[in-house]
Amino acid sequence: MALNLLELVTAGISRENTGKMAALLGEETATVTGSLGAVAASILSGLMNKASATGGAQEIVSRIAAGEFKGDLLNNFGSLLAGGRQTETLLKTGGELVSFLFGSKSADLGKVIASSTGLAKGSSSSLLGMMAPFVMAVLGKQVTSDNLDSEGLTSLLNSQKSAVQRAAPAGLPGVLGLLSLSQLGGAPPTVPIGIPGNIASFAKGLWPFLLGIAALAMLMKTCGQPPVKETPPPAAAVAPDTTAAASDTSTAAPDSAAVAADSLGAFGEYELPNGVKLNIPEFGIERKLIAFIEDATKPADKETWFSFDRLVFDTGKATLKPESQEQIGNINEILKAFSAVSLKFGGYTDNVGDPQANLRLSKDRAEAVMTEIVKLGIDKARLDAEGYGAEHPVADNATEEGRQKNRRVDCRVTKK
Repeated sequence: MALNLLELVTAGISRENTGKMAALLGEETATVTGSLGAVAASILSGLMNKASATGGAQEIVSRIAAGEFKGDLLNNFGSLLAGGRQTETLLKTGGELVSFLFGSKSADLGKVIASSTGLAKGSSSSLLGMMAPFVMAVLGKQVTSDNLDSEGLTSLLNSQKSAVQRAAPAGLPGVLGLLSLSQLGGAPPTVPIGIPGNIASFAKGLWPFLLGIAALAMLMKTCGQPPVKETPPPAAAVAPDTTAAASDTSTAAPDSAAVAADSLGAFGEYELPNGVKLNIPEFGIERKLIAFIEDATKPADKETWFSFDRLVFDTGKATLKPESQEQIGNINEILKAFSAVSLKFGGYTDNVGDPQANLRLSKDRAEAVMTEIVKLGIDKARLDAEGYGAEHPVADNATEEGRQKNRRVDCRVTKK
């Protein structure tokens, strides 16, 4: 059986140690348990991405060889979670490691994990700090036992791609600067030997431009295709701290609750318990909602919201555009398959315009989504909707990108 580092990490953390982490974070043990896979996958993705960069694999091997990340940490992990100076040292080491892997995007990673897992943003960053040394120690143990050099390390990490892609949180590609996680372990085209240095430098500088051209070509290719493969432009998959979202009255950009296509991953068939098959993206709201519903350790609560990622409204209105119907239909099918589940939809706007108008618009949009699902046959008694206006922004309203992220519709499970 092929080695699975992700399984080694999650299986290696005992229930007792998970409880200790939960106590330190002030979170429910079940929430932390359900977050371990996403956190570990994120760290492994960072290691894979780092190893693919020039000299990156050797840097990782050097850190392991220095003796900081080996079996001793695995054996003593519980004592490092007892609080006090040892825990402070663990968090400091973990923070440095996260910074080594993700640089200035470390804070963004914390938000992405919070969005995916239901953890508070501060908790997700702290859990990253606790988990990063453990993940590195699991990797270090394997590197040491197999006497792997930088090439062997890279090969080992790249063999984990499939497992990591399945467990990684939505939005991770953007943190890593990738179009999708399928690029993990890859490298930009190399300049052939013998090309003069000035041409090589030009080619290296041209690579980001070529990536942009490729992404534009992919977007153009989707035009005219059935909506099953289509995702409208904008924002990132970051959920609000406590509430949900919609759109405002500004006219500078389309009003949507869509995320970048690269954040959604590949579309694929998913069969619901009642036999209905959906064509849904690997990191879209549908899969996250289904996973939450099926996870017996995660009760319905008021904090766990899931952002719609393919809804588009007419600007300044609560009228859903036709391309939104695919995702509306998917949520309808999920509710039919899980007949005990009830949902609440929440609308959210940016802070542009009149606050009362924004509040009304956010409420109207949440209700518009609910109404469309009722039309498809779901009992209205199972649904609720509320508008929150410009409360609880998830991004900076000073930028258009931030305002676009703050305009969306979310839902949460109120009964399961």
